[in-house]
Amino acid sequence: MLSILHPGILSYVKQLPIGLMPVEIKADSIPKLIIKSSKELILTAKLRKGFSIYLIPYEIPDVKSVAFLAAFFDDPVHPLTTGGALIKELAGRELSKLFLSPQVDVHFFNELGWEMLAYRAEFKSTKRHRDLLRSAVLPSVKGLNQSAILTEMTNWFSATLAKDDHDAIRVVFKEKLMPDDVFHIDMSDDNHRYHGAPLVSSTSLEREEPGSFQEKEIIALLHRVFPAEKIYLAPLRTYDREEMVDILVVTDKIVLLIQAKDSPNVEKIINNKISRKVSASHKALRAAVGQIKGAITYMRRSSNFVVLVNGSEVTWDLNGKDIYGLAIIKELFSNEYVDYTAPMLELYAKTGIPCIPLSYGEVHQYTSYIDNEKSFFEAFMKVFNHGLESGIFPRLRVLPPGSIVNS
Repeated sequence: MLSILHPGILSYVKQLPIGLMPVEIKADSIPKLIIKSSKELILTAKLRKGFSIYLIPYEIPDVKSVAFLAAFFDDPVHPLTTGGALIKELAGRELSKLFLSPQVDVHFFNELGWEMLAYRAEFKSTKRHRDLLRSAVLPSVKGLNQSAILTEMTNWFSATLAKDDHDAIRVVFKEKLMPDDVFHIDMSDDNHRYHGAPLVSSTSLEREEPGSFQEKEIIALLHRVFPAEKIYLAPLRTYDREEMVDILVVTDKIVLLIQAKDSPNVEKIINNKISRKVSASHKALRAAVGQIKGAITYMRRSSNFVVLVNGSEVTWDLNGKDIYGLAIIKELFSNEYVDYTAPMLELYAKTGIPCIPLSYGEVHQYTSYIDNEKSFFEAFMKVFNHGLESGIFPRLRVLPPGSIVNS
């Protein structure tokens, strides 16, 4: 495992938001590629024993260059993808060189920086790929409209044909570099300071029972924005000691009700048809909205808001606090947002509480670049207000500070 042989790499990986990044290990002649992404994408890579890399020429005002998209085919038509522009300051030239290498060690990390899989892989590139990458003029990150490039990439990939699939760089796994059923145990005190936290937590790639794993991982993402002492796992109602909501955040200014929905991360689920995955996302969202509505009703039963945490009552005065709802769903599909929006606007009409949906990956994206409560809820309300006015929530592209942020 790269993270055991070179533990210093972990701090580097944790700073990466998402995607592909080369890393140099001295005295090792085989290039190393880090892929940081979701558990679903990583399991797909394991099951398919490889992936494809598409090189995408693009042109936006003042910039003409090449981007890349790595595709992991859980579905033959709608794969899981990650990628971006090849940028000078972000190891663009090193990544270009790595894509042309015949042999590469590929190391997969999840969003929290845990190494989950590693393979020695064969990269099957052609003269066309070499010519395109070696002749490309890479832009500087300064002033670069990465959002516009992402739009160009999305449009290009949505129009791909069989020839484009054939012309992609094919990555084939040849040899395991670590066990593919690794189980991580986290005993760090700093990661278990929130209310209701266990003494230790764990994570694994394949999961039959996903719920408790996901909730703790969501809290780890929320730590980037909110102090641990403001976060509560699985608070209970006082009258029946049943769970009020999956995660509760209460600060001096806000109350955030979070309901999370995941599903097993196993081969059967990865292999489901896209239509079934879409249907599951709608069902999960409706259930989450119903549970958030129940939490709002409970919260408003009396002048003080009281829950049970670790057997003790915790009480807040809601005066002056803004209340929000957040449904975190394993996977959301961009062309389904009209139907995702409707039940949340109906909830708002009945309760006056703004609520939006985010995928787990989007929560990671938000909290990678937003590190304070004020900015987090500015982004939240940008999504909600757009949905309130137009009838459909947008998907924000939250990019590094200084970048353009749009839907």
